[in-house]
Amino acid sequence: IPTSGSATFTVATADDQADEPDGSVSVAVSAGSGYTVSSSHGSATVAVADDDDPPPTPVVSVSGGSAVTEGGSASFTLTASPAPAAGLDVAVTVSASGDYGVTAGSRTVTVPASGSVTFTVATTGDQTDEPDGSVTAAVSAGSGYTVSSSQGSATVAVADDDDPPPTPVVSVSGGSAVIEGGSASFTLTASPAPAAPLSVTVSVSSSGDYGVAAGSRTVTVPASGSVTFTVATTGDQADEPDGSVSVAVSAGSGYTVSSSQGSATVAVTDDDDPPVVEQDEPDEVVLAACGDRKPTLLIDSPEASRGDATVDFEVSVDCIPGGSLIILLAPVRDGLLGQNILVVLSPEKTSATVTVAVGSETQLGLTRVWAPGVANRDETTGNVDYTD
Repeated sequence: IPTSGSATFTVATADDQADEPDGSVSVAVSAGSGYTVSSSHGSATVAVADDDDPPPTPVVSVSGGSAVTEGGSASFTLTASPAPAAGLDVAVTVSASGDYGVTAGSRTVTVPASGSVTFTVATTGDQTDEPDGSVTAAVSAGSGYTVSSSQGSATVAVADDDDPPPTPVVSVSGGSAVIEGGSASFTLTASPAPAAPLSVTVSVSSSGDYGVAAGSRTVTVPASGSVTFTVATTGDQADEPDGSVSVAVSAGSGYTVSSSQGSATVAVTDDDDPPVVEQDEPDEVVLAACGDRKPTLLIDSPEASRGDATVDFEVSVDCIPGGSLIILLAPVRDGLLGQNILVVLSPEKTSATVTVAVGSETQLGLTRVWAPGVANRDETTGNVDYTD
């Protein structure tokens, strides 16, 4: 310090290109010989301002690699632009479509100062045929970066490598014969067994008058591969020929119809006794021979109680025919014809008794259906005269 009492000196600072906080330079008077340090101005500080612009915030984008086959790892690349000055932690959310064992959820991936990093997402292979899927990685918002508006997410396709199961072939088999009023049993079998319940269309038909609900219905074959279902029949009091119930597998979705067992039939047995036809002994009344004329067919109108189980009709001719007469008769119940009854008359048998069951009908009769050898070819009917 000169005798003038003051001196000025400088402390240099270095300029750089790095954005950093403002700083300062401080000078403090140290104790020495020949002076004392001011108690109020023993030090001084000069502010140093940083003149560098802050670096731009990195924009983080993600891109996906090539498609993978189930069991492979999907590859993704994170890029930060501009590259960060130091490692940058980026939040990424992983999701998937399809059942490929992907660990979904949030994870942290660090982008180094080089500006990009590649990471993978594992998938799991299995033996199940399923639709192809995908893995998606999306950049989540975080600190120190912004998410690219155009490349904020990426998807990698995952291909299934399992063969589809063969299409089930559906067959049907029938159970044992049933008596009218019982249920006919059928079993549907799908081979191979379906992976899930399979809806199969079947068509039901029948022969005989056994009250079967014919038509189309849907039967579901479970994953076990087979199912048994029944078709009901209705019992009645009428003697009739034996019949049957048939089931045929119809074409449908998800299966093919067996070429050898596409239909099955269960026999239905009638359990009613046939009507009793009793041939009378020769008429005690002496009849004249018919000669050249045709005999006239006669059917009486018997009396009966509604509580009776049966009623007897007398069928006869008015003269002795020259040969046998074949006569086809049928009961008439409230105007509806029943099962045909065959009667044969001859020179030795000019009359016969026909027994008919009494039911809940209001009117009951016996009528000629076919008798070519008689004179009265038009309808000939006897009606029951109920006494109650």
